[in-house]
Order: sequence, then C-alpha cells, then structure tokens
Amino acid sequence: MSTPKQFFIVNIPLNRPAVSSFLYDMAAGPRGRNIQIVHQRPTIQAEAEWVERLRIRPDIQSLIARDDPHRNLINTTTDRLIPLEFLKKDEEYLSRNLGGWSPVYFGVIRNMDNTPWKEDPLLAEAIVLQEKGKQIRFYGASSTLTGDRLEQEFGTADVHVVAGAIIKLHEFRKEKAFAGTTDCMLGYADWLYDMLLQAGDDLLVNVEACKMPRALLIDELMGQMVRIEDLRRNSFANNDEETVAEIKEWQSRHLQKSGLMLILKGEYIMGRHRRSIVLIAPELKFVAKQPGPEPFHEAELGSSSYEGKPENMPKLTRDGSLVTSGGRLSLILEEGILEKVCAAFNHPVQLISGLGYIIEPYVTGPTLQEYVLEKPGRMNDELYSYILLHQQVCECLDTENGDWHAANFIVQPENANPLAPGLPQIVHIDWGAARPLTAGELNETAVKQRVNQVQNIAFSFHNAKLAEEVKQLHDRIVADENTMATIRHKAETIAKSVDKA
Repeated sequence: MSTPKQFFIVNIPLNRPAVSSFLYDMAAGPRGRNIQIVHQRPTIQAEAEWVERLRIRPDIQSLIARDDPHRNLINTTTDRLIPLEFLKKDEEYLSRNLGGWSPVYFGVIRNMDNTPWKEDPLLAEAIVLQEKGKQIRFYGASSTLTGDRLEQEFGTADVHVVAGAIIKLHEFRKEKAFAGTTDCMLGYADWLYDMLLQAGDDLLVNVEACKMPRALLIDELMGQMVRIEDLRRNSFANNDEETVAEIKEWQSRHLQKSGLMLILKGEYIMGRHRRSIVLIAPELKFVAKQPGPEPFHEAELGSSSYEGKPENMPKLTRDGSLVTSGGRLSLILEEGILEKVCAAFNHPVQLISGLGYIIEPYVTGPTLQEYVLEKPGRMNDELYSYILLHQQVCECLDTENGDWHAANFIVQPENANPLAPGLPQIVHIDWGAARPLTAGELNETAVKQRVNQVQNIAFSFHNAKLAEEVKQLHDRIVADENTMATIRHKAETIAKSVDKA
C-alpha cells in the first residue's frame, strides 16, 4: 500500500513474529521507515513560536494555543517506536499476554517516506483505524473554561500577567538551559526546582523580581525533565554511554536527596501503559500528572485472538478525534467526576486546564501491588471489599473506572483507614480512565459487568496463583448479597456527602 504523507490512527500488534524480530534486533543505527508521531510535549521550536504569539497578543486564545497536537510532532523511525531500553530489560515484553492484554501500539502516525507500508516489518502489521488526512482533527483546551478558571489556576485573573510570566520564564530558559550542553539542561531543572522549593504553596510567587504562577513553574519543570529523559533514552539507543551516565547520576542524586523523579510513559502500549507524564516531588508535597494525546477510544476486550489467546484491541469512539492534554482536562472538568471521586476518598486535586495537567497531594507508601506480593495473605475479604467500595462509590456517582490496577493504590501502613476499620489508609491515585455513565448504561446487565471489571486487578499482580485466588475472592464476595448490600450502603453514604459538599 503506497500512502501519501497524511496521518493515520493505527494499532499495531507488537507480538507478531516479524514485528518482534525487527524490534529486538536492535542493530546500530535506525533501520525502519521515517515516521512522525505526536509526542507528549510540544517541541522547543513550537513553544518558542507560542511565546512570540503571547508577546504579540496576550489573550486567552494565545494562552491555550500551545495545546495543538501539530506542535508536538516529532520525527522518529519505526524501529525506535518502542524505547530500546524496554526491550533490553524484558525479553518477554512483546510476547507476554496478561489476560488478553497483549502489547499493542496505538496512536497517530505519518509515514514520511511515502513508501508502501508492506516494505516495513512494523507498518506491515498496522491496522488502520482511521485516515486523518494532512491535518489531525483534535479536541483541545477550552478558552471559556481557561478564562473562567484563570485566577483559580494561576493566582491572577489578568491574562496579561500570565502571558508576561510565560515570556519571562522562556527568557530564563534561554539563559540557563540552551547553551548546548547536558550540564545546562540539568542546571535549568535544578534552578526550577529551587524556585518551587522557595515558592511554597502560593499560587503566585516572586521569581527573580517577576510574578510567576506556581502552576507555570511546575509545568516547566515537568517539561524540562521530559527533555532530559528523552535525551537519556535517545543516548541509550545511540550507545552514548557518557551522556547516559551523566543523566542517570543527576536523576539518582535528586531521587536520593528529595525523592524527585519523573515517570514518562511516552507510548500507548496496551497491557503495558498509556501515554502520560507523572512528576513526583515529595519534598514539594505534590505529584503532577499530564495525560497524553490520544484519540477517543475504548478497549474492546477479546476482539481478536492470536495463537489461541484472546487479545484486547483499541476501538475508536465518537469521531476518533485526538484528545490533547488540555482537551482531556476540559472533559474532566465538564464531566465533574475526578474532583468528586478524589474528594470521596480524601485526596483533593487541582486541575490546571490552561496547561493540561493535574496536581495531587504526594502520598507515600508501597503500592497495593507491592503490599500484597510481600504477604499474599493480606488480600482477604476486608481488603477486597474495600477495593469494591471504590467501584460502588463510582457507581453511585454515575461513573465507570475502567482501570482497576493494584499499582494505582498506595498503602500507608502507619495511618488508620477511616472508611475501612482494621485496614491501613489506602489511596487510589489514578482515575485517568474514569468516565461518566450514560442513561443506557444503568441497566442491571451493565451494572454487573462494571462490578466484574474490578476482578481485572487480579492480573496486575503478575502472579498466576495470586490472580486465581483474587478472582475466586471476587466471585465469592460479589455473590454474597448481604456483603454487597453493606458495601453499597457505605458507598451511597460517601457519595451523598460528596454531593452535599
């Protein structure tokens, strides 16, 4: 198939022999076709153009203009679509099937070589879900929401102050970061961190005689740490051991000193991770999360099979438009779900729609995954009932959470749990897959299906014996009408308290 240079939404099964052989080969130098993909963050050039627009026209439309996926386009090759480090660390990364969650790459790409897809081992297996033409249709940030929330998010209702702060921050960036060395990149991130440490919790702070929104500093630190991690990954792929060592030493030093770390999930790989950025800053007492640009979709469970095993595949919903990080925040605010669910479990969040990310309080402790794997006996009736309580609260708030995963719960053994006496405090930290229910989804069959989604948490332990025990536990508790009635009553009480607030 010969294709013009236009964008396509694709899913690519990565466990097919030709694909896995191609990716695991890891020969020196790029070998695949030249493609463009939508990166997590805007490019440096795109942000410079954004700043110039703000300088000329400092208004809300200019403020949200960065939130355009065409500003995030980067060039790569098909053999580098999956970071080589993932493959070197895990020989089964492309072959492991976790209850139907086989690795499938999902996203928007453009074949820049304009050559037949069949000539590339990876593109040959691509399933085209939608042709998008020469421009990407997308759902982005809302100027109305951003304007209404300006003071709440940035500490000032004056867009000129926000625009001036962005312009000044980019002057700092040029001065400190881009002298052409890795040291400068790392030094700029250090400076940003120090400014945030001095700023405290105030929404608007003084930075070198300039009023600077704290939300802007957090976003800039997140973006700079993404650039640093990108450089490390690319250096790893290109066998630049010196740069890799320098960045790893810097990352390790911050992690040991303050706990600062970045989790970059730059690719959507079903069964492994979605696109997102997570900036964890214990000393600064926050975690920042930025959803990645993804087309409207949902997972179609068991929609295909390979070698006798079912496979889950992405299925486009709505019109398949790509949703930017700002667009995702707009949807979250319009739906009114995230703030309610987080409040229900005493974990308040700040939504920064103007820059497309979320700020949460930092909580420490092992994940539920780690907590249970350490002592599998901890996964008992009380603990599983507490997990089901989360689902039932969602149900009472007309919400579905499609991602029940043990790594999304943080256990704080030193704190008592006010909602489940006898258990430690457990905080759910990732509601990114939550969505509002429609009237047609409130029937008995759909309600039962949503309850049964919770048992997917069994697969998140990556332990076959424990997974089977968790599924049996689920079946037994869900079949007990008295237990489920008790959980439901508690969920209704929690949901009502949130609605009143």
